[in-house]
Parts: sequence; structure tokens; C-alpha cells
Amino acid sequence: MRRPVNFSKNNIPVQWQYVNRNLKDMGLWELVEKRVKQTIKGTIETMVWEEYDIVLARKKYHRIKGSTGYRSGSYARSISTTHGRIDNLRMPKSKGLRVGYNCLGAYQRRQKEFDEHILKAMILGLSSRKQKKFFKSFIGDSVSHTTASKILNRLSYQVNYYRNNPIADEYEYLYLDAIWVHIKELNIKSRPILIALGVKPNGEKHILSFKLGKSESEAEWLSMVNDLYRRGLTGIKLSLIISDNCAGLKSAVNYVYPYTAVQLCTVHKLRNILSKIKNKTDNRKKVMKQASKIFKSQTKQEAVARYNKFIKDWSKKEPGVVRTMKHDIEYYFTYFNFPAEKRTVLKSTNPLERINRELRRITRRVGYFQNQKSLDIFIYLTLKEQGMIIDRNFEVMPNKQRQIASLEFANNS
Repeated sequence: MRRPVNFSKNNIPVQWQYVNRNLKDMGLWELVEKRVKQTIKGTIETMVWEEYDIVLARKKYHRIKGSTGYRSGSYARSISTTHGRIDNLRMPKSKGLRVGYNCLGAYQRRQKEFDEHILKAMILGLSSRKQKKFFKSFIGDSVSHTTASKILNRLSYQVNYYRNNPIADEYEYLYLDAIWVHIKELNIKSRPILIALGVKPNGEKHILSFKLGKSESEAEWLSMVNDLYRRGLTGIKLSLIISDNCAGLKSAVNYVYPYTAVQLCTVHKLRNILSKIKNKTDNRKKVMKQASKIFKSQTKQEAVARYNKFIKDWSKKEPGVVRTMKHDIEYYFTYFNFPAEKRTVLKSTNPLERINRELRRITRRVGYFQNQKSLDIFIYLTLKEQGMIIDRNFEVMPNKQRQIASLEFANNS
């Protein structure tokens, strides 16, 4: 019986492993790699020479009176790509005219994707010697520690630029939460990353800031929230701030945005209640079912009625649960003041929790980070890849200006 062909997203990498292995067993993989490199080489050369002819505005051996610059043969250069090193690229040479190419920057010796692989290797903690060995065996090319450091410094500046970029005061909802990570430097075993997610009226979501803190104290959260205010999020259009019931976070929010409504996460409330159940064997299922119904109510009146009944039913059987339920309960019903269609996403930090879950999954796979710089770059690149970070101003900055700014940042570090 033949197996059906499965082209699902999750199955393609598995199928490619079989193809890769079979090609190597048959001795065809080297031929495939050679053809790929030849194709890349031919494509780059074609694009470069096409651009060169357009800039020169005349064909070979053609002379125009008063024109500047003329052809002067060609020269060879190389470039490192994710498919290996491409040597002997035939580049046009001219006199009296300097030509820039869109497909290949001046003095460019590496493909952008290759730089990203270098960064990932550094972030994962590979030493300079291991990096050289890894890239030499993986793609037949190696990089120096100086090259890797320059790339890292450029990305460090980009992170710094993102953190100081102005924030448009057009966000309607603000989610605040934290995840915990391990850092090898100074033997720091656990630190929180404080994260702020802004949501516009049209539903567009952006990570406005992230910051490694020493703890989730009021001082740390105040530093984060104050920075959002400094960058432009004054809160004129801010209708609601959603967070967990962290005392330091609540104090910081009340200090910077005293007139903005606060919604505490109902999911966190249910988790806290679960942890306080004394007789889990007999009461766990009943308590959690009754508690969850409170936050599934259609109206605030219905929720309050169910809350009062919950307190009455469990005040003697589970006093710890009742104390937990009563604590700051008024902040858990704020979402009822908003349209019914928005309440589901406003009553918990789940929109940010989904992003945090992905970050947590990746950071656990890494295990620990060498230092704060590698952590910042890793989080930044991950969020940017997910489309959660908007950094257009840096991207449109002229290349020369970006190079100067990156160099200045490296010198000051």
C-alpha cells in the first residue's frame, strides 16, 4: 500500500531529511550543491551586469560625446552565503564612474542571512574556535571573531535604537507581564523580562518595550512604565491596562497612569484559587467550576451574584480560597465596562501570554544566555521575526548613517 504524499507545514522538514539523506547515499548531494552555487553565482552576475549597463546608459564599445566613465574589464570577488562560499564572481570594472548595486552592497562579502546565522551561533554561546569549526563544516566557510563582534555591535545598536524610538500615542490597550530566564554571566540563575504589548483600536499589536529586570518590584516596573511615558505613550487614548496582580506592577501603573482603568488577569486569579484549595480530592473540581463561571458571566450583575454565592458556599469549607477570591476583586470586573465582543481578550493577559509562551519555549531550548547583550538581541530578533516589533525608522535610515551610528555605539560600549 502506497503512503499518501503529505505536504503539510509540519511534515515538509521531515520529508526533506529523507531526501537529503538519500541524495548523499547516492552520491548526488555534491552535484546538487555545485549546481545551486552555480545558479547563485550566475544570478548575481546577471543582476550586477544588468544594473551596470543601466547606469552606464550605453552598450559595450558604444561611445557618447560628453559621457563620463567607461568600461575597464572586470575583477573577481567572493561572497559568503548560506549555501557556502561563492568565489570568482565576475564584477564589472569601470574608470571615472563609481557604480552601486542594489543586489550587492559596496564591499559586501556576506549574505544577510549568513550574518543571522553568525548571530545565532554567538547567542547560543559558541566560542570563536567552535564558530569557525561549525561554519567551516556546515557551509565550507568560516568567520573571524572580529567579524562576528562587528555584527553583534551593529545589532546591539539596533536594539538600543528600538528602545529609544518614539511611541505614537495611539494605543487603546496595554498588556504588561513578565517571563523568567537564566543568564550565565555572574551566575545569575533567574531574572524577569518585563514586557509591554500595545494594541491599537484596529487590533494591531506591537511589543512596545522589553527589559531585563532584577525582580518584579515596584522600582523595576516603574522604570519600564515611565520609559513608555517618556517615549510618547502619555495615555490620552489608553482605555485599559491589563496585568497580573503583582503589587509592584499595580503601584507603578497607578503612579504613571492614575486615571486609566486597570483589569487584573482572571486566568491568574483562577490559578491562585487552585493553589489555595485545601481539600483537593473533594473540592477541586467543584470550586474551579463555580469560580470559572463567575468570569464567564454575560453581565456584571450576573458575575456579582455568582461571586456572592461562591463566597457563601465556600467560606467555611475553603477559607483560604475565599480570601484569595476576595482580594482586589473589584479590579477583576473592569472588563464588563467594555463592549461584549472585546471582553474575552480584555479579561486576561492571554494575548501577551501567547507571545511569552513562544519566547519561553525558545529560551528554554537555549537553556541560558551568555550575558544581557545576547539576551536582548535574541529577544529582539525573535519578536521582530514574529512581526511584533516595528522599527521602520532604523530600516529606512541611510546605510552610511547606520554604519556610523553602529560604530559610535560600539566605541561607547
